[in-house]
Amino acid sequence: MTGTSRRLVYMAGLLLLLFLSGLAQGAQIRVETDRGDVAADENFQIVFSVEGDVDGEPDFSVLNKDFELLGTSQSRSVSIVNGKTSRTTRYLVNVLPRRSGELMIPPVRFGSDKSPQVKILVKDSAAQGRSSAAGADASVFLEVAVDKEAPYVQQQVMLTVRIFSSISWREASLSEPEFKGGEVLVQKLGEDRSYQKQRAGKNWQVIERRYALFPQQSGEIRMQALNLRLRIPAGRKKRHSPFGGGFNDPFFDDFFSNQSYRNKVVRGKPITLRVKPVPAAFSGGQWLIARDIRLEESWSDDLDKLKTGEPVTRTLAIVADGVTLGQLPDLGMAEIHGLRIYPDEPVAREQATGAGILSTSSRKFAIIPVRPGEYRIPAIALKWWNSETDREEVARIPPRMIKVAGSARVVAPPAPAVPGDMAEKPSGKTDSTREVLPPAISPAADANKWLLAGAVLFLALWLVTLVLFLRLKRRVSASSREEPETMPVAAAADAKAAWKALHESVEKGDAAEMREALLKLAPVVWPEQPPRSLEAMAQRVGEPLSGELQNLSRVLYADENIAWDGQRIEAGMKALHAAIGKKRHGKKQEALRPMYPALKGNPGDI
Repeated sequence: MTGTSRRLVYMAGLLLLLFLSGLAQGAQIRVETDRGDVAADENFQIVFSVEGDVDGEPDFSVLNKDFELLGTSQSRSVSIVNGKTSRTTRYLVNVLPRRSGELMIPPVRFGSDKSPQVKILVKDSAAQGRSSAAGADASVFLEVAVDKEAPYVQQQVMLTVRIFSSISWREASLSEPEFKGGEVLVQKLGEDRSYQKQRAGKNWQVIERRYALFPQQSGEIRMQALNLRLRIPAGRKKRHSPFGGGFNDPFFDDFFSNQSYRNKVVRGKPITLRVKPVPAAFSGGQWLIARDIRLEESWSDDLDKLKTGEPVTRTLAIVADGVTLGQLPDLGMAEIHGLRIYPDEPVAREQATGAGILSTSSRKFAIIPVRPGEYRIPAIALKWWNSETDREEVARIPPRMIKVAGSARVVAPPAPAVPGDMAEKPSGKTDSTREVLPPAISPAADANKWLLAGAVLFLALWLVTLVLFLRLKRRVSASSREEPETMPVAAAADAKAAWKALHESVEKGDAAEMREALLKLAPVVWPEQPPRSLEAMAQRVGEPLSGELQNLSRVLYADENIAWDGQRIEAGMKALHAAIGKKRHGKKQEALRPMYPALKGNPGDI
């Protein structure tokens, strides 16, 4: 081998070694933060600088353990120094610390490459660990409080959130309450209040927001800390004129804002609710807890002056303070022999007040007596638990007696005059439903006669119109309640999904999932007026399904060790649905019962 060949082989080997060493070295990854001091209530950026090429995209999910990821961005740069080209890619990850103390930025994989592990120190926030009064050193802080920490299941809990600030800020957003350990219904109460308050000798601008919380199961439920995200002043920007030197033109300052802002996150304290089960002293069938409950009643007419065939309207209402509409029981009337009772649809209203939720449910009942006599309307009693006195109480409507008279007397017109010998002599007897007038009538009496006859005719026409209207209303109502022969595709899909969810909850044996599945199934079985609770559902069905539904409710709300059978519930619901469907899809519904049966016979039979 000649000297030239040796030199070529030597140079080729040297180039190969340099290439292989470059491959072995791989990409260089550095990790740093955008500033030295990091506080627990402020977001910052973790910067990953990659020199060279990596064979994969970074996976930043490993940061979630100690940091909340707020967003990422990326930039690339190329530099050439002494003929050597280098590429640098910077990944900027905007994060918020989940706690203070020494935190680790774990290695992040970029394909086969990974970044080094870095330790950082996160300081306590300005207001963390202080009381509201002592926290006056902070420019913005949160005050979070509940009116009770150990409520009963389904009892209203008032949550008050106050934002104290001594500076101007912008783009603020407050997170919604979130819970772990159990389901809690959350309702915001009205609009936010804004006012000023002095604390520790310092004036504060306060924004107050209130919520009503309703824990749905007993046990320990934890509300996570609320987060207030906002931008606060960070100093003034340095602006320069394009023609050199600085400028302080007020127009440009106002238009472009020479004030710079930085992101800040303020955390409130977490809250734990220790929810108590239904007390053993409660003897009602359906658990109902409130600050106050009233039963109200009104009638459209005097109960001592009712007549057969003439309708009267009874209105029942329940007014509950500190209760959602889903907790209210259904209003109803028992059947009474001799009275026809036609209920209207309930009218419900839920109102958010400064003191909490006020729910009202009312229902009208058209009552038509079919025969005279005295009737007793039974009393109505509703057992409930007073959250203020912590004891059971009973709301009542006393029994009522109504008196129904026979139909109005019909006055017959006078008999026509006849010649003397053909005139029939009075026998001294009068018909029980007719009043025979003497042939001779004065002009004033004649006028009264026609006025009375006109009134009777008007009353008869009014009664006929009322009968036709009520019959038409019942036919329309009955036809509207009939299910169509073919269910719409969307409704059929919802029904199939509801039955599937019920079956899956049975297989899992999960009481909470079964409750949710049954409430979703309620509109499929009762499309006109689905029950809103397991107790209301149990009242509409017979045994053994009713008992199983009540057992399921006690397991969820009363924290009792009671056995319940999901398979029996599923089978019972399917059998009930089939029975209702068979009744609805029969050849024809039974003709509506006439509201005025006596009209089919003689008028005197009313």
